[in-house]
Amino acid sequence: MSDSLILIDREALLAELRQAFDAQTAEVLMRVLDRVATQIHQAGVTREDFSELKQIVRELAEAQHRTEEQVSRLELAVEQLAEAQHKTEERLNIFQTETREAIEKLTWAIDRLQKQVGGLSDTVGGDIENIAYIVLYNVLKRELGWQVSELHRSWQRWDTEPEEVNIFGTATDPARPETTIWIVGEAKHNLTLKEVKDFIKQVERARQHLAGEIFPVCFCYRVRPEVEQILRDTGIRLVFSYGKLV
Repeated sequence: MSDSLILIDREALLAELRQAFDAQTAEVLMRVLDRVATQIHQAGVTREDFSELKQIVRELAEAQHRTEEQVSRLELAVEQLAEAQHKTEERLNIFQTETREAIEKLTWAIDRLQKQVGGLSDTVGGDIENIAYIVLYNVLKRELGWQVSELHRSWQRWDTEPEEVNIFGTATDPARPETTIWIVGEAKHNLTLKEVKDFIKQVERARQHLAGEIFPVCFCYRVRPEVEQILRDTGIRLVFSYGKLV
């Protein structure tokens, strides 16, 4: 093998390497290959052996080129992922802000609704009591023949703490005018079992503190049969909104 043959192979190989590597890297690699070529020439390596080495280097260059392409694609994918993450964080921040604002508005709306419902409850409660005063006054006069004083809401101190009585007043039975009849009542739209039990306790306290006869009465628009039965069993009279005395 002559030096001129190796030189020709060197130039061809250098041109191929420059296609796969930058110029500086190719030059460095070729200097290494020159030393290798000299050594294999001195060792009596055949042209076929050198061609095989050339093919190995060419494959190495191609593999390097593919690796660089893969790295470039990987870098691009990382950049795209970072950009997508940034956009996701922006959307998440917007969503969190909108969610927080929506919760604040909802909280404000619920608070306002509670206040409105509370005011409506007070209004409705006051309305049914006003109706109860009128209906009870007429029913007691018509059904029992009593002379009834003005009925009203009242605060009474029958134990250590003052308590509110929805319906309170006095009446006189012409058949026994010497007896004071105390009207103690409860007015509800829908009379429940719990409300009846609380009222029964209130009636007991009234009996302990009022001198005379206690007339306990409940006024309502509707009541369940089992609740009405408890009223009958405990001797509490019931007047419906349409004027029926039970």
